[in-house]
Amino acid sequence: MSPAKALKWIVALAAMAALIGSAAALFLWGLDAATRQRFATPWLIYLLPFAGIAMGFYYRHFGKTVSSGNHAILGNVHKDKRTVPLALAPSILIATVTTHLFGGSAGREGTAVQMGAAIGSSIGKYVAKTREAMNLLMFCGIAAGFGAVFGTPFAGAVFALEFTSHRIISRKLIPCLLIALAADQACLAWGIVHTPYPQIGLENALTGLLPIAWKLAVAVAVFALATRFFVSASHFTASKFREWFPHEALRAGVGGVIVVGLFMLAGTGDYLGLGVLAEHKDSLTLPRFLSPSMEAPASAWLWKLAFTVVTLSAGFKGGEVTPLFFIGAALGNSLAWFLNAPVDLFAGLGMIAFFAAATKTPYASIMMGIELLGWQMSLPLVACTLIATRLSGSKSVYPNVEDL
Repeated sequence: MSPAKALKWIVALAAMAALIGSAAALFLWGLDAATRQRFATPWLIYLLPFAGIAMGFYYRHFGKTVSSGNHAILGNVHKDKRTVPLALAPSILIATVTTHLFGGSAGREGTAVQMGAAIGSSIGKYVAKTREAMNLLMFCGIAAGFGAVFGTPFAGAVFALEFTSHRIISRKLIPCLLIALAADQACLAWGIVHTPYPQIGLENALTGLLPIAWKLAVAVAVFALATRFFVSASHFTASKFREWFPHEALRAGVGGVIVVGLFMLAGTGDYLGLGVLAEHKDSLTLPRFLSPSMEAPASAWLWKLAFTVVTLSAGFKGGEVTPLFFIGAALGNSLAWFLNAPVDLFAGLGMIAFFAAATKTPYASIMMGIELLGWQMSLPLVACTLIATRLSGSKSVYPNVEDL
C-alpha cells in the first residue's frame, strides 16, 4: 500500500470512529432526555398510538429505503444488496428516541448497529475499491456503533462478526476492535456516562460454584426455555401484525394501543422504555435486579417480554438487547430467590445468557458480560452462556441470512 493510500485509509477510519462515537453520544443523550421527559409528563404514554401512526406514515411514504434496518445490513453483506444509505442513521436515531419518548419498550443496539453500518458504508464509497474492503468498513461501523453505545468495545468487535455470521478469529477482528475502542473514546469525550452495573463479587463467581452447580443447571434450562418462548412470540406476533395490518401506520397505531392497554393492566410504568432509569426510588430497573437485596416480582420478566414483543412487532424502532437484559436479569433474580442462590450471580448470568440465546451471539455476549460485570464472572459466564445458547434452538430474533 502506498503512503498516500495508507494516509487516506487512516483519515477515513479516524473520521469513522469520530462520527460514530459522536452519533452514539447524541443518541444516548437523546434517550436519556426522552426518558426523563416521559417521567415528567407521564400522559405521553397515551400518545404512543399517534406517534406510531406518524412513524408508520413516514416509513411508508418517505423512508422505504431506510425501513428494513438489519435486513438491509445483512443483505448488503451476504447478498450484495447495496441498500444501506447514510439516511438510515438519522432516521433510525430519531425514530428510536421517539419510541422511548412515548413509552415504547425497545432497546438501543439495533439503532447503534444501523447508525454504524450506515456511516461505515457511506465512508466506504470514497475509499473502498473492492467488495472485501467495503464489507470491512461495514463491520468496523457495526463494531463502533455497538461498542460506543454500550461502552463495550471488545464485545462490539466480536458482535460485528458474529451478527453478520463471519468467523470471529480472522483479520477483520483487529480493525473492528481498534475502531470500536476509538469510537467509544469519542463517545465518552462528549461527557456521556454509560449505565453502571454492579461488579459481581469474587466469592460468588469463582468460589462455591460446585455446591450450587445443580441450581445453575436449572437456571440455564429455564433461560433457554424462556428464550425459545420470546423468539417464537416475537416472530409469531410480528407475522400476525404484518398479516392483519399491512399498512405500517395502522400496524404501529394498533401496537401502540396494545402497549397502552398493557401499561394500564400492569399498573406501572416500570416496563416501558429501556428499563435502566428509575422513575421512583422503588421502580423496577435492570441495575436493581443485580442487587443482592432486591427481590423482583415473579412476573416482572413476563411483563417486560410482553411489552417488548408488541412494541417491536408493531414496527416501533429500537433494539432488543436492553429489554433482553431486563428480562433475563429479572428472571435470574426470581430464580435465585426460589432456589436460595446468590441473587447477583444468577441475575447477571440471566442478563447475559438470555441475550446470547435470543440473538445467537454467545461470544459477543460473554465479552459483554465480562466488560460490564467484571472478569470474575468469566467461568460461569462461559459455561452458562454457551449451554443456554445451545439449548435455545436455532431461531434468533435477528433475520436469517437465507430469508434475505
